[in-house]
Order: sequence, then C-alpha cells, then structure tokens
Amino acid sequence: MPVAKFNAEALEQCRSAASAQAGQFGSVGDGLSGAYVDAGVFGKLGTSGGLASAVSDFQSRAGAECAAAEKLLGQVERAIDKVESAVDDVEAANAGSFRAV
Repeated sequence: MPVAKFNAEALEQCRSAASAQAGQFGSVGDGLSGAYVDAGVFGKLGTSGGLASAVSDFQSRAGAECAAAEKLLGQVERAIDKVESAVDDVEAANAGSFRAV
C-alpha cells in the first residue's frame, strides 16, 4: 500500500494565493459596481445615451463576475484549509499512536 505524501508548504502556498487573488478580484469588482457613466462623456452624439448605458451595463456585469470570482476563490481557500487541517489531524493521531506503545 503506497504511503500518501503531502507537501504542507505547497498546500499553504495554494491557500495563500487563493486568498490573495480573492481579495484582488473583490477590489476590482468594488471599483466597477455601482458606477454611473454620464452620456456627456461621449460628447453630443445622438447615441451617447445608449453608449453610456451599455458601458454602465458592462461595468455592472463585470463587477458581478468579479464578485463571483471572489466568492469562488474564497471557497477554494476554505477547502484547502480543511485539507490542511485534516492532514494535521491525521499526522497528530498517527504520532500519538506511536507514543501509546
């Protein structure tokens, strides 16, 4: 039966990276959501209002996607943390079984 090997440092690096990326997506999303684009920024074109509306819609959707990415990466971070905890618990139990002899 092969022995499972875990690289605790690699797991921690993955967890930390997921956490950092979640925060970055959250920051970008916060900057996009709720933004209003005035039609005047596109000049006096007849389609300025439609263009401003499209840009506002794009910002809103991009903000929602960033929020979804932040949530998903947060779930990844928590899942990796659970794996780390489970590995630590098994290692502690195994170490304890040797002491009981």
